[in-house]
Formats: sequence, C-alpha cells, structure tokens
Amino acid sequence: MDNRRAHPRYPVSLSCEIFTGTDVVYAVAKNLSLGGLGVACKSALPEKAQVGISMFLVEDGIEDAKTEPLNLKGEVVWCTPSDTGGHMAGLRFPAITAAQQQAINHFLMRLTGG
Repeated sequence: MDNRRAHPRYPVSLSCEIFTGTDVVYAVAKNLSLGGLGVACKSALPEKAQVGISMFLVEDGIEDAKTEPLNLKGEVVWCTPSDTGGHMAGLRFPAITAAQQQAINHFLMRLTGG
C-alpha cells in the first residue's frame, strides 16, 4: 500500500471558519496543501461532512484587511480529540478551482521563500 500524499503539506497557523450547514466552527489551520488542511478547533466536526471553509491567508501573523479570505469546499476526513481539550481534524478539498489552487500556491511560495 502506498501512503505517500499527492501534495506536500506545509506547517501554517491560519485562522479559519468552517461552515457545517448548522454551525460556524472557528479553527486554526495547522498544515496546508493543495489537497486539504489540518485544523485545530474546539468543537468536533462530523466525519464525511461537506463543509465550507473560509481561510485567512496571512504572513507573519498579519492579516491584510484588503485581502478577502479564501473560500473553499471541503470534506471532513477525520476528527479526533486533542491533548489540549479541543479537536484535531483533517479536511480534504474534493474540488479546487484553478484560481483557488493559484491562491494557495502563491501563499505557500511566499511562506517558504520560493
């Protein structure tokens, strides 16, 4: 079995809002790739749920007020309690547009100095 990921993950610390259809869950993205993201949140996210994600792409902890959040569709792949009392969850992007891919790539290039 091949467990290699299709896209490399990069460590980040980005504020996110996850829209479950009934609730808004505030989260912090801990890693990001073109395929999805890992988040820390206070509330559990239901596995296999289709969610909306608003991610605030910031550099050095500074959010540009003129920059709109990146809005994506996601699916909760897994969610587990964390040692800190909240939850960790893995979300994948089942369909990502070329513009969304470009925004993530541009952000990751700036983040990694590439």
